[in-house]
Amino acid sequence: MKAWGLFLSLILFCAGCATPPEQPVPSSRYGGPPLRDPENFDRAGIEVIRGTFSAGRQPDGNTVVLASADGLIVFDTGRHATHTQKIIDLAEARGQPVAAIINSHWHLDHISGNIPLRERWPAAVVYSNDEALSEALGSFLARGLESNRKAVADPATPAGLAEDLRGDIATVEQGEKLRPDVSIASSRVLTIGDRKVELQFAKAASAGDIWLYDSATGVIAAGDIVTLPAPFLDTACPKEWRTALDRILDTPFTRLIPGHGRELTRADVMRYRAAFNALLDCADGDMPAVACAEAWAVAAVPLLDAQSGTKADAAAYAQYYVESVLRAGKTRADCPA
Repeated sequence: MKAWGLFLSLILFCAGCATPPEQPVPSSRYGGPPLRDPENFDRAGIEVIRGTFSAGRQPDGNTVVLASADGLIVFDTGRHATHTQKIIDLAEARGQPVAAIINSHWHLDHISGNIPLRERWPAAVVYSNDEALSEALGSFLARGLESNRKAVADPATPAGLAEDLRGDIATVEQGEKLRPDVSIASSRVLTIGDRKVELQFAKAASAGDIWLYDSATGVIAAGDIVTLPAPFLDTACPKEWRTALDRILDTPFTRLIPGHGRELTRADVMRYRAAFNALLDCADGDMPAVACAEAWAVAAVPLLDAQSGTKADAAAYAQYYVESVLRAGKTRADCPA
Protein backbone atom coordinates (compact mmCIF):
# COMPACT_ATOMS: atom_id res chain seq x y z
CA MET A 1 0.00 0.00 0.00
CA LYS A 2 2.36 2.80 1.12
CA ALA A 3 5.72 1.44 0.00
CA TRP A 4 5.60 -0.90 2.98
CA GLY A 5 8.39 -3.01 1.49
CA LEU A 6 10.60 0.06 1.77
CA PHE A 7 9.58 0.45 5.40
CA LEU A 8 10.50 -3.15 6.26
CA SER A 9 14.00 -2.61 4.90
CA LEU A 10 14.31 0.66 6.81
CA ILE A 11 13.66 -1.15 10.09
CA LEU A 12 16.82 -3.17 9.49
CA PHE A 13 19.29 -0.48 8.49
CA CYS A 14 18.01 2.17 10.90
CA ALA A 15 18.66 0.19 14.08
CA GLY A 16 21.52 2.54 14.91
CA CYS A 17 19.97 5.78 13.66
CA ALA A 18 19.75 8.93 15.78
CA THR A 19 17.15 8.84 18.56
CA PRO A 20 14.14 11.10 17.92
CA PRO A 21 13.53 13.96 20.35
CA GLU A 22 11.80 12.93 23.56
CA GLN A 23 8.01 13.25 23.65
CA PRO A 24 5.62 13.25 26.63
CA VAL A 25 4.88 9.78 27.98
CA PRO A 26 1.43 8.74 26.70
CA SER A 27 -1.24 8.72 29.39
CA SER A 28 -3.81 6.69 27.46
CA ARG A 29 -4.07 3.03 28.36
CA TYR A 30 -3.98 2.27 24.64
CA GLY A 31 -0.83 4.22 23.91
CA GLY A 32 -2.50 7.27 22.43
CA PRO A 33 -0.92 10.69 22.83
CA PRO A 34 -1.93 12.91 25.76
CA LEU A 35 -5.12 14.84 25.06
CA ARG A 36 -7.10 17.49 26.88
CA ASP A 37 -8.13 15.17 29.70
CA PRO A 38 -6.25 11.92 29.13
CA GLU A 39 -7.02 10.38 32.53
CA ASN A 40 -10.80 10.28 32.20
CA PHE A 41 -12.49 9.40 28.94
CA ASP A 42 -15.90 10.16 30.49
CA ARG A 43 -14.91 13.83 30.90
CA ALA A 44 -12.70 14.29 27.85
CA GLY A 45 -15.00 12.30 25.60
CA ILE A 46 -12.14 11.38 23.26
CA GLU A 47 -9.58 8.58 23.01
CA VAL A 48 -6.79 7.80 20.57
CA ILE A 49 -5.82 4.22 19.74
CA ARG A 50 -2.40 4.59 18.26
CA GLY A 51 -1.52 2.68 15.12
CA THR A 52 1.94 1.15 14.96
CA PHE A 53 4.65 0.10 12.55
CA SER A 54 6.28 -3.19 13.51
CA ALA A 55 9.24 -4.88 11.83
CA GLY A 56 8.08 -7.43 9.28
CA ARG A 57 4.39 -6.46 9.59
CA GLN A 58 1.86 -4.23 7.88
CA PRO A 59 0.80 -1.07 9.79
CA ASP A 60 -2.41 0.15 11.40
CA GLY A 61 -3.53 3.75 11.08
CA ASN A 62 -4.48 5.80 14.14
CA THR A 63 -8.05 5.49 15.45
CA VAL A 64 -9.87 8.38 17.15
CA VAL A 65 -12.90 7.52 19.30
CA LEU A 66 -15.45 10.13 20.38
CA ALA A 67 -18.15 9.65 23.01
CA SER A 68 -21.80 10.44 22.33
CA ALA A 69 -25.10 9.78 24.06
CA ASP A 70 -25.95 7.22 21.35
CA GLY A 71 -22.65 5.37 21.52
CA LEU A 72 -19.09 5.68 20.28
CA ILE A 73 -18.07 7.44 17.08
CA VAL A 74 -15.04 5.65 15.62
CA PHE A 75 -12.82 7.46 13.12
CA ASP A 76 -10.82 4.79 11.23
CA THR A 77 -10.77 1.16 12.30
CA GLY A 78 -7.26 -0.13 11.59
CA ARG A 79 -6.11 -3.33 9.92
CA HIS A 80 -5.20 -5.96 12.52
CA ALA A 81 -7.57 -7.81 14.84
CA THR A 82 -5.48 -6.69 17.83
CA HIS A 83 -6.05 -3.04 16.89
CA THR A 84 -9.79 -3.49 16.32
CA GLN A 85 -10.07 -5.38 19.61
CA LYS A 86 -8.96 -2.24 21.45
CA ILE A 87 -11.97 -0.43 19.98
CA ILE A 88 -14.23 -3.27 21.12
CA ASP A 89 -12.63 -3.26 24.59
CA LEU A 90 -13.22 0.48 24.96
CA ALA A 91 -16.87 0.16 23.94
CA GLU A 92 -17.47 -2.74 26.30
CA ALA A 93 -15.69 -0.97 29.17
CA ARG A 94 -18.09 1.96 28.73
CA GLY A 95 -21.11 -0.27 28.21
CA GLN A 96 -21.88 1.49 24.92
CA PRO A 97 -22.16 0.31 21.33
CA VAL A 98 -20.26 1.65 18.37
CA ALA A 99 -22.89 3.97 16.91
CA ALA A 100 -20.97 5.30 13.92
CA ILE A 101 -17.84 4.56 11.91
CA ILE A 102 -16.18 7.29 9.83
CA ASN A 103 -13.44 6.20 7.43
CA SER A 104 -10.93 8.83 6.40
CA HIS A 105 -10.26 6.92 3.14
CA TRP A 106 -10.14 3.41 1.69
CA HIS A 107 -6.56 2.31 2.50
CA LEU A 108 -6.74 -1.05 4.29
CA ASP A 109 -4.88 0.12 7.38
CA HIS A 110 -7.77 2.53 8.04
CA ILE A 111 -10.84 0.55 6.97
CA SER A 112 -10.31 -3.20 7.50
CA GLY A 113 -11.72 -3.10 11.04
CA ASN A 114 -15.10 -2.11 9.61
CA ILE A 115 -15.95 -5.76 9.00
CA PRO A 116 -15.60 -7.10 12.58
CA LEU A 117 -17.08 -3.93 14.10
CA ARG A 118 -20.16 -4.17 11.88
CA GLU A 119 -20.52 -7.83 12.80
CA ARG A 120 -20.42 -6.88 16.49
CA TRP A 121 -22.70 -3.81 16.09
CA PRO A 122 -24.90 -4.22 12.96
CA ALA A 123 -26.74 -0.95 13.68
CA ALA A 124 -23.53 1.11 13.40
CA VAL A 125 -23.78 3.64 10.56
CA VAL A 126 -20.70 3.82 8.32
CA TYR A 127 -19.68 7.08 6.63
CA SER A 128 -17.05 7.18 3.89
CA ASN A 129 -16.66 8.05 0.22
CA ASP A 130 -18.17 5.21 -1.79
CA GLU A 131 -17.01 6.40 -5.20
CA ALA A 132 -13.32 6.28 -4.28
CA LEU A 133 -13.73 2.90 -2.56
CA SER A 134 -15.51 1.46 -5.61
CA GLU A 135 -12.75 2.68 -7.91
CA ALA A 136 -10.07 1.21 -5.63
CA LEU A 137 -11.82 -2.18 -5.40
CA GLY A 138 -11.79 -2.35 -9.18
CA SER A 139 -8.20 -1.24 -9.65
CA PHE A 140 -5.63 -0.61 -6.90
CA LEU A 141 -6.99 -3.17 -4.43
CA ALA A 142 -7.71 -5.69 -7.19
CA ARG A 143 -4.08 -5.50 -8.31
CA GLY A 144 -2.97 -5.77 -4.71
CA LEU A 145 -5.12 -8.86 -4.25
CA GLU A 146 -3.30 -10.61 -7.09
CA SER A 147 0.17 -9.63 -5.88
CA ASN A 148 -0.66 -10.56 -2.28
CA ARG A 149 -1.79 -14.03 -3.32
CA LYS A 150 1.51 -14.53 -5.12
CA ALA A 151 3.47 -13.28 -2.10
CA VAL A 152 1.60 -15.60 0.28
CA ALA A 153 2.40 -18.56 -1.99
CA ASP A 154 6.10 -17.61 -2.04
CA PRO A 155 8.01 -19.48 0.73
CA ALA A 156 10.49 -16.59 0.90
CA THR A 157 7.81 -14.21 2.28
CA PRO A 158 8.36 -13.74 6.05
CA ALA A 159 5.75 -15.50 8.19
CA GLY A 160 4.49 -12.34 9.88
CA LEU A 161 4.09 -10.48 6.61
CA ALA A 162 2.38 -13.50 5.02
CA GLU A 163 -0.12 -13.52 7.89
CA ASP A 164 -0.89 -9.84 7.30
CA LEU A 165 -1.27 -10.37 3.57
CA ARG A 166 -3.73 -13.20 4.17
CA GLY A 167 -5.73 -10.77 6.29
CA ASP A 168 -5.64 -8.17 3.51
CA ILE A 169 -6.75 -10.79 0.99
CA ALA A 170 -9.71 -11.74 3.18
CA THR A 171 -10.66 -8.08 3.59
CA VAL A 172 -10.61 -7.30 -0.14
CA GLU A 173 -12.51 -10.49 -0.91
CA GLN A 174 -15.24 -9.10 1.37
CA GLY A 175 -15.03 -5.66 -0.19
CA GLU A 176 -18.79 -5.15 -0.24
CA LYS A 177 -18.75 -5.19 3.57
CA LEU A 178 -16.48 -2.14 3.54
CA ARG A 179 -19.01 0.05 1.76
CA PRO A 180 -20.60 2.97 3.64
CA ASP A 181 -24.23 3.37 4.58
CA VAL A 182 -23.80 7.09 3.88
CA SER A 183 -21.38 8.26 1.19
CA ILE A 184 -19.67 11.56 1.98
CA ALA A 185 -18.71 13.56 -1.11
CA SER A 186 -18.87 17.10 0.29
CA SER A 187 -18.39 18.84 3.60
CA ARG A 188 -21.18 18.51 6.14
CA VAL A 189 -22.04 18.68 9.85
CA LEU A 190 -22.89 15.34 11.43
CA THR A 191 -24.83 15.04 14.70
CA ILE A 192 -24.78 11.73 16.56
CA GLY A 193 -26.51 11.75 19.92
CA ASP A 194 -25.30 14.89 21.67
CA ARG A 195 -22.07 15.12 19.63
CA LYS A 196 -21.72 17.44 16.65
CA VAL A 197 -18.71 17.04 14.37
CA GLU A 198 -17.71 18.65 11.10
CA LEU A 199 -16.75 16.35 8.23
CA GLN A 200 -14.63 17.91 5.50
CA PHE A 201 -14.07 16.31 2.09
CA ALA A 202 -10.91 16.41 -0.04
CA LYS A 203 -9.14 14.53 -2.83
CA ALA A 204 -5.64 14.63 -1.41
CA ALA A 205 -4.04 11.39 -0.18
CA SER A 206 -6.79 9.50 -2.01
CA ALA A 207 -9.68 10.34 -4.31
CA GLY A 208 -12.04 10.44 -1.33
CA ASP A 209 -10.54 11.80 1.90
CA ILE A 210 -12.63 12.76 4.91
CA TRP A 211 -11.22 14.66 7.87
CA LEU A 212 -13.06 15.45 11.08
CA TYR A 213 -13.13 18.51 13.32
CA ASP A 214 -14.54 18.20 16.85
CA SER A 215 -15.07 21.72 18.19
CA ALA A 216 -15.81 20.43 21.71
CA THR A 217 -12.18 19.35 22.14
CA GLY A 218 -10.51 21.41 19.41
CA VAL A 219 -9.24 18.21 17.80
CA ILE A 220 -8.90 17.35 14.12
CA ALA A 221 -8.64 13.73 12.98
CA ALA A 222 -6.83 14.19 9.67
CA GLY A 223 -6.46 10.70 8.25
CA ASP A 224 -3.60 10.46 5.78
CA ILE A 225 -3.66 14.15 4.87
CA VAL A 226 -1.02 14.29 7.62
CA THR A 227 1.31 11.30 8.02
CA LEU A 228 4.71 10.64 9.52
CA PRO A 229 7.55 10.00 8.95
CA ALA A 230 6.64 11.35 5.50
CA PRO A 231 3.62 12.03 3.29
CA PHE A 232 2.50 8.76 1.68
CA LEU A 233 1.97 9.68 -1.95
CA ASP A 234 1.02 6.31 -3.50
CA THR A 235 -2.58 7.31 -4.34
CA ALA A 236 -2.21 11.06 -3.93
CA CYS A 237 -2.92 14.24 -5.83
CA PRO A 238 -0.23 16.64 -4.54
CA LYS A 239 -1.95 19.86 -5.67
CA GLU A 240 -5.18 18.90 -3.90
CA TRP A 241 -3.15 17.85 -0.86
CA ARG A 242 -1.65 21.34 -0.61
CA THR A 243 -5.16 22.79 -0.62
CA ALA A 244 -6.37 20.34 2.03
CA LEU A 245 -3.54 21.33 4.39
CA ASP A 246 -4.44 24.99 3.90
CA ARG A 247 -8.08 24.23 4.77
CA ILE A 248 -7.04 22.33 7.88
CA LEU A 249 -5.00 25.32 9.04
CA ASP A 250 -7.99 27.59 8.39
CA THR A 251 -9.85 25.58 11.06
CA PRO A 252 -9.51 26.72 14.71
CA PHE A 253 -8.10 23.43 16.01
CA THR A 254 -5.59 23.11 18.82
CA ARG A 255 -4.54 19.48 18.35
CA LEU A 256 -4.42 17.20 15.33
CA ILE A 257 -4.30 13.41 15.16
CA PRO A 258 -2.59 12.33 11.93
CA GLY A 259 -3.24 9.12 10.02
CA HIS A 260 0.16 7.89 11.25
CA GLY A 261 2.33 9.47 13.90
CA ARG A 262 1.97 11.36 17.15
CA GLU A 263 -0.51 14.07 18.09
CA LEU A 264 0.50 17.44 16.62
CA THR A 265 -0.04 21.02 17.75
CA ARG A 266 -1.07 23.82 15.40
CA ALA A 267 2.58 24.91 15.22
CA ASP A 268 3.56 21.35 14.32
CA VAL A 269 1.03 21.28 11.47
CA MET A 270 2.33 24.60 10.18
CA ARG A 271 5.81 23.07 10.11
CA TYR A 272 4.43 19.99 8.34
CA ARG A 273 2.69 22.12 5.67
CA ALA A 274 5.82 24.18 5.01
CA ALA A 275 7.96 21.04 4.71
CA PHE A 276 5.35 19.35 2.48
CA ASN A 277 5.21 22.32 0.12
CA ALA A 278 9.00 22.53 0.05
CA LEU A 279 9.23 18.81 -0.81
CA LEU A 280 6.83 19.20 -3.75
CA ASP A 281 8.60 22.34 -4.97
CA CYS A 282 11.96 20.59 -4.76
CA ALA A 283 10.61 17.58 -6.68
CA ASP A 284 9.41 19.97 -9.41
CA GLY A 285 12.91 21.38 -9.76
CA ASP A 286 16.28 19.92 -10.70
CA MET A 287 17.79 19.36 -7.26
CA PRO A 288 18.94 15.77 -6.63
CA ALA A 289 16.23 13.66 -5.02
CA VAL A 290 18.50 12.93 -2.09
CA ALA A 291 18.76 16.67 -1.37
CA CYS A 292 14.97 17.08 -1.47
CA ALA A 293 14.63 14.13 0.89
CA GLU A 294 17.25 15.43 3.32
CA ALA A 295 15.49 18.80 3.54
CA TRP A 296 12.21 17.02 4.33
CA ALA A 297 13.87 14.87 6.98
CA VAL A 298 15.50 17.84 8.74
CA ALA A 299 12.13 19.59 8.93
CA ALA A 300 10.34 16.41 10.08
CA VAL A 301 12.64 15.49 12.98
CA PRO A 302 10.82 17.66 15.58
CA LEU A 303 7.53 15.99 14.57
CA LEU A 304 8.70 12.42 15.11
CA ASP A 305 8.56 10.13 18.11
CA ALA A 306 9.84 6.59 18.65
CA GLN A 307 6.77 5.05 16.98
CA SER A 308 6.79 7.41 13.99
CA GLY A 309 10.29 6.57 12.75
CA THR A 310 13.66 8.23 12.58
CA LYS A 311 15.23 10.96 10.48
CA ALA A 312 16.68 8.25 8.24
CA ASP A 313 13.21 6.75 7.77
CA ALA A 314 11.83 10.17 6.83
CA ALA A 315 14.62 10.72 4.28
CA ALA A 316 14.29 7.28 2.74
CA TYR A 317 10.52 7.59 2.30
CA ALA A 318 10.82 11.10 0.84
CA GLN A 319 13.52 10.06 -1.63
CA TYR A 320 11.42 7.09 -2.74
CA TYR A 321 8.38 9.27 -3.38
CA VAL A 322 10.35 11.97 -5.18
CA GLU A 323 11.96 9.43 -7.50
CA SER A 324 9.22 6.84 -7.91
CA VAL A 325 6.03 8.93 -7.78
CA LEU A 326 6.50 12.68 -8.18
CA ARG A 327 9.22 12.66 -10.84
CA ALA A 328 7.94 9.45 -12.41
CA GLY A 329 4.57 11.04 -13.15
CA LYS A 330 2.70 8.42 -11.14
CA THR A 331 0.33 10.66 -9.22
CA ARG A 332 -3.41 10.02 -9.56
CA ALA A 333 -4.83 10.32 -13.07
CA ASP A 334 -7.59 12.69 -11.93
CA CYS A 335 -5.15 15.31 -10.58
CA PRO A 336 -5.55 18.77 -12.15
CA ALA A 337 -2.65 19.93 -14.27
